[in-house]
Parts: sequence; structure tokens; C-alpha cells
Amino acid sequence: MFIEPTLTRTQRLLSAWVLLVQRHAVAVLVGTVLLTFGTLYYSAVNFKMNADIHAMMSDKLSYRGLYKEFSKAFPQQSDTVVVVIDGITSEQAEAARKAIAEQLRKDQALFSDVYEPGAGGFFQKNGLLYLNTEELERLGDRLSAAQPFLALLSKDLSIRGLFEVVEKALEQGDLSEAQDRALTLLLDGMNNAFASAAHGTVYPMSWEGLAFDAEQTAKQCRQFIILKPRVADASLSAGSAHIETIRRVAGQFGYNQTGTARVRITGDFALAYENLLEVRNSTGIATVASLLLVALVLSVGLYFSWRLIFSSLVTLITGLIWSTAFALATVGSLNMISVTFAVLFIGLGIDYSIQFCLRYRELLLQSGHQQNSITSTATSVGRSLFFSAATTALGFYSFVPTAYAGVAELGFISGSSMFISFFGNITVLPALLTVLPVKECRRWEPSWPWLVDLPYKYPRGIVAVGALGALVSLLAVPRVFFDYNTLNLHDQSSESVATMKELFNDPKGQPWTISVLVDGEGKALRLAEQLKSLKEVRTAVTIHDLIPGNQQDKILLISDIALFMSPEIERPHVTAPTYEQNIQALARLERSIESHLNGLRHSTRESAQKLHDSIRRFRVLSEDSRGGLSALALLDESLTPGLSMLLERLGSSLQPSLVEGPSSLPQELRSQYVSADGRFRVQVFPQNDITNLASLEGFVRAVRSVAPNATDTPVSVYEAGMAIAASFREASLYAVIIICAFVLVGLRSRSKTLLILTPMALAFLLTAAASVWLGVPLNFANVIVVPLVLGIGVHSGVIFIVRDWKDPRREDNLLKSSMARATLFSNLATMISTASLAFSPHLGIASIGILLSICLAFLILSTLLFLPSLIVLLKVRVG
Repeated sequence: MFIEPTLTRTQRLLSAWVLLVQRHAVAVLVGTVLLTFGTLYYSAVNFKMNADIHAMMSDKLSYRGLYKEFSKAFPQQSDTVVVVIDGITSEQAEAARKAIAEQLRKDQALFSDVYEPGAGGFFQKNGLLYLNTEELERLGDRLSAAQPFLALLSKDLSIRGLFEVVEKALEQGDLSEAQDRALTLLLDGMNNAFASAAHGTVYPMSWEGLAFDAEQTAKQCRQFIILKPRVADASLSAGSAHIETIRRVAGQFGYNQTGTARVRITGDFALAYENLLEVRNSTGIATVASLLLVALVLSVGLYFSWRLIFSSLVTLITGLIWSTAFALATVGSLNMISVTFAVLFIGLGIDYSIQFCLRYRELLLQSGHQQNSITSTATSVGRSLFFSAATTALGFYSFVPTAYAGVAELGFISGSSMFISFFGNITVLPALLTVLPVKECRRWEPSWPWLVDLPYKYPRGIVAVGALGALVSLLAVPRVFFDYNTLNLHDQSSESVATMKELFNDPKGQPWTISVLVDGEGKALRLAEQLKSLKEVRTAVTIHDLIPGNQQDKILLISDIALFMSPEIERPHVTAPTYEQNIQALARLERSIESHLNGLRHSTRESAQKLHDSIRRFRVLSEDSRGGLSALALLDESLTPGLSMLLERLGSSLQPSLVEGPSSLPQELRSQYVSADGRFRVQVFPQNDITNLASLEGFVRAVRSVAPNATDTPVSVYEAGMAIAASFREASLYAVIIICAFVLVGLRSRSKTLLILTPMALAFLLTAAASVWLGVPLNFANVIVVPLVLGIGVHSGVIFIVRDWKDPRREDNLLKSSMARATLFSNLATMISTASLAFSPHLGIASIGILLSICLAFLILSTLLFLPSLIVLLKVRVG
């Protein structure tokens, strides 16, 4: 490849091609413009980003087959949107859930399934059966104490009726301890409602909190809606319609405002949508920033020659447009990893232009002949540019045969784009330099002459420092680890991620569980019992766990409660008193509190006094009829909706039916655990926090030791992590073997090959240590760094070797040549370009920028200081 006969033929070929380009420069540029606009139009029409995170892994992996089988059996369980609703009270959360679900259920074009856990007629009627007997007994005691009040309220369901009930309770005087406690809670709630209304806000009073245990009602303050989106494809625009519809519906009902229910969106579908949105936006910004930063570096590196800078940037942008069209034509769409190819292309593609332009300028200074300088540049650096393109492409291509399809696509696109860039730099760039020749050149003298002399004055010291750095870095290498938790790649401040992580601390809303498909009801029950015995498992749920236990005893208790409850509770009489009637009832309540205050127990007396003071302030406000009407409306909104919901719930839940078996459950509930083809799902909940990688691994391994066909998100995350780690090892091995073989064959020298690889190995060791010290682990995104930098690093070393081989000037300092300047600024441009990714809110993309920048910085130092020092110290003179 680099032996003389091959070089001669290569030189003739490059010379003939560049001469042809120069003779027809205008025609070449016109053709370039037409091709560029054509490919730009093609890209604009066909641009697509794939939001399907599952498509990032090869379908040949066994866990992918299990997950596909599960998704087919339970389609409503995969790629869902989870709407999380938090209310100040349980009634507020339930009302919000019901309103949003009803509205979304109408949009069947977007959502094929709308599931409300714990909602519906079945739970309205039989919900009390899911309480244990102790909870039912406490409920009976509470309702017994409140029964007289509820009976009166059911006759006049309004704030006037509420005022009169409190008035009668105060007049009754001889209250039991339970009734007194209930009255205290009622007075406190009313006091808050009056105070809020006086300040123009609503205080939603929880009537269920008066009837049920605080723990029970607190759980109901968080409600869920699980949606199955209909999507024609996995594009970003498809997800946008679903997410925006949910936000619009929540906004229509006034949620997410002060004093109202809080509505958030998470789930696999929402995470994928937000993730891809972050990647698209951040890489778009990074691409523009890269171009600007590269232009800045280019200006300094090319001596502020506008002709060289303009020609280089035009060649770069042209190659980027061609490469984008090539990617869309061959792969079809970009994923959240492959979309970064644009930034990588800018950083790597400009390298070839810098090498070409600086060599052209150097030859122009020597000969002063434009045409010959361009031709000679192509023949002198063309081989090393092709070698660079090939080694960098091989680094990218090393991922193509692996199971990590997402990075395999990036590898194919970016590797191929290196050859597109090479073609642009021996075609478009020479044509531009022919049309826009450089007029004047001045010789470059190093700004810091002492720096470029360092490797030649102190080679032993530099090699010793490098060796010491390598030894210290070796101590940190064992601490390099792979973080395969996909949640850690996302923008941690995004709504979907923050909500998802919050749910991991909520046993009721545990977002990641393992599912096992079982043929037969008996097998499912036996497997669940086995799984429950594992220390890593909190519980395992089947369809039978949805059937209440001790139903006969519970029905008897509920029947006892129904006996002392007024039948009118089931049919409350809703009234609409006039403003004057409400004010009069309020005045009577105020007088009643004053007259009975001293006869109340201490705790109740304090609550009554606070309510009395609030009523007095409220009545001052109500003296203005306009302000009074508004305040009374707010008061009514605070007090009566929850009361109406409580009476409705009690009326429907005091006559439950016996739930005899799975067939008695509603279809929407049964379908969560029994598939259409009759298979049963066992849902396994983790004991520990599985956002911790050790806990996740332990949970998956333990469950699979009992159920090898286990699947669902924890298994997918773990298995994908293992597959990517294996892909990383494979790709790195492929890259090392193929690139080393390529260099060895090209240079025909083991010593030169080893010399090129040594500074690159030093850069890798230092980068590994830096990743440990900076807390930047390997992850799904940044695993491309090692094979990629392997290709770049070889290229940087080869430039030194080939230049000194073909233009041997033993007395010269290599660092004073245009080649050294080109190496510095090309690597600097690549480093600064990729550094723009480090500012992405998407932590996976940011980690690519961080690791690449660090590695390239070490590569520059090792290539420009360590490699020349080695050459001097070992007295290895190539050629």
C-alpha cells in the first residue's frame, strides 16, 4: 500500500484526478451545487428520527423475542403513557382522573386503550371489600359517629345545609368521643375553606378524610391513567400529537394551577418522546455550535486566509449534506445515537481540509505556482488522507457486526461519511482553490519556539512523565464501569424522568416490574408462590390476588354499616339556596358557635374559635354583595364537591356483590393478567430500589433462576446493558485487530506500527483514569468513543510517519512543519467540535462530548510531545 510501486500508481491517479478537477473547476462546482441542493431537498423531505428505543438493539437477542411475545399477549402493557395525577385531596385527584380519562377515551384515533387502575363501576360497588376487616371496623366506627350529620346533609346538600348541620351538632352538646373527634376535623376543614375563600382561593376539603383512615385517603391522593397510544410509526411527530393532547386536556380542566390537581406525564412512550426531543434539539444546537467553533479554529489554523477558510467550510458543509442524504437513503431514519453523526462529521471532516490546505500553502510558499501546488498537495497528502479516512471508518465500522443496532447504524453512517468527506476534499476543495487561489502567503514561525523544541531537548523527561501517567492510570482502570440504567442518560430535570424516579419510591406506583407468561392458572399460582419466597422479591401478583379475601366476613361488616346509615344518603337532595339564605345561615352558625363555645371540649373549642374568627372576617367581606357572591362561590367549591363524592361513594359501596373468581372481575381488569389466548401473567415486584444497578441485577437474576422466560422492563434494561457491554468489547477488539493489521500492511514495519500505537494507548489510559475521577462512566451512548478514537489516533500517528518517510529531513524539527500544525489544529477542531455535545441536557449525548474531548486532548499531547520524544529517544528514524 505504501511501497514504492503502489505509491507511484496512487500518485498518478490522484494527480490525474485533481488535474481534471482543475481544468473543469467551474463545471465541477456547478455540478456540486446541483447535487448538494438535490440531496438537501431529499433530506428535508425524508428526514425521520426513530423514537423506538427497542429498535436500538438487535432482534436476534433472546430477551427481545421474549419481550415481543409478551407485548403481543399484553399489548396494553408496552410502550404506554402513564398520566400521574396528584391532588390535595383524594376527591380532587379522583375527579381529575375521571375527567381526563373520559375526555381522552373519546380520542380513539390517538389512544387504543385508556385504563384507570382502581376505577369504574366494579370498584365503586365492591371497593370496600379490598379493605381488611380492621379497616372496615374503623370505618364503621367513623360512619356511626358521622351518621346523624350525613343524614341531615343528604336532605340539603349545599353550604347552607352544612352550616345548619354544624349548628345542630353544637346545639346537641352531649357528643360521644368519636363524634367530638369528627366534629373537630370538620371545623378545622371549614376554617381552612373560609380562610382560603377570603383570600380568593379554593381549599378542597377532604370529606373522605373524615370518613376513612388518613393512610387510606393519602394513598388515593395519587391517581393514574395508563394509555396505549396508537402510532403508525415510531417517529418524533407521532409522539408529539399524543403528549400535546394530554397536556391540552389537562389544561382545559384548569389543572396544574395553584390549588388544583397536578398532572404529569411519564411512561416508556413519554420517556422515548422526551428523550428523542432532547437529542434532536441538543444535537441541532451542537451542530451549529460545532460549525462556529470549527470556523474559529480554522481561522487561526489557516492564518486567517478567508479563501482557505471559505473553501474548507464549503467543502465541509457540502460533505455533511451529502452524508445526511446517504444516511437517510441507506438506513431510512436516524436514532437517538446516530443523530450525533453530524457533529462527529464536522469535527472529523474538517481534519482533511486542514491537512490539504496547510500542505497546499506550504508548497505554494516553496514554488509560487498555484496549479502545481494543488496537484502536488493531492499527491503528497492524498495517501495519508485516504489512510486517515480508512482507519477512522474502520473504527466506526467495528460496531456494525455487533448486536447494538443503534450504534451499528451510527458506525455505518459515520464510517461511510469519512469516504464522502475524503472525496469532497480531493474534488470540491481543489476546484474551489482553483477558482479562489490564495494570493499571498507568509511563513509560519511557531509562537512558542521553546514548546516545539521540548521533545528534542528533553525526550527522556517527557517519556518518563508519560510512563508515570500510564502507571497511575492503570490503578484507576479497574474502577471503570458501565452504567446501563437508561434513566441515567436522560435529562434528569425533564418531567417524565423526574416523575418516573419519584414513582420508584411509591410502592403503589412501582414503574418497573418483571412479567412472566404462564400457560395455565395453576402454574401461575405455583410460580407466584415460588417467587414470593425470594428475598429480592417483595410480592408476585396474579389474577387471583385481585379477588378480595374473607369476603363473607367483610360483607357482614358492610351490611352492619348499611343498617345504621340513612337510605337518603344514596339519593342526596341537592339544593341551590340564594345568596341571602346562605348569609343568614352563616350568621346563625356564628351565633351558635358563640353561645356553645364554652361547653365544648378543649380541642373542639379551639377549632370552633378559629372557625368563628374566620367567619367573622368572611362576613365583613360579604357585606359587599359582589365580593360576597364571589367568596361564597369559592366557599361552595371548597366544601360541597367532596361531600357529594363521599355520599355517592357510600351509597354505591354499601351493597357489594360476592366476587367469586377471576370471571367475576371486569374485562379491563382481567385483561391486565389474562391474555386473549388464555395465558396468565405473573407480575413480580422488587424488594429493593432497582435504580441501583446491583439491586437490578440481583432482582433479574433471582427471578430468572425460577422463571427463565421472565421479561419486561427490568429484564430488558439488564440484558440490553449486557449486550452493549459485549458489543463494546467486540467492537474494540475488531477495531484493534483490523486497524493494526491495516497499518502493519501499509507501513510494512512492526516497529513503526508499535510506535504509532504507543501514544494512542497512553491517551486511552489517561482517558480511562479521567472518566473515573470525573465520574463519567461508560454508557449506552459513549461506548463509541474507544473504537472511534482508535481510528483517529492511528491517523495522527501515521501523518508523522508518512511525512517523515516521504520527505526525510533529518536535521529538521517535525513540530515546525505544516504537518504538525495540521495535526494540532485538525485534532483541536475535532475536540472543540465534539465538546459542544458536552453541554447537552441529555446526559448520554453529553458524555460522548466529555469523553471524546478528554481523549482527544490527551491524544494531541501524546502525538505532538510523547511520539516525537519516543522517536528521538529510541533513535527510530523512519525511512
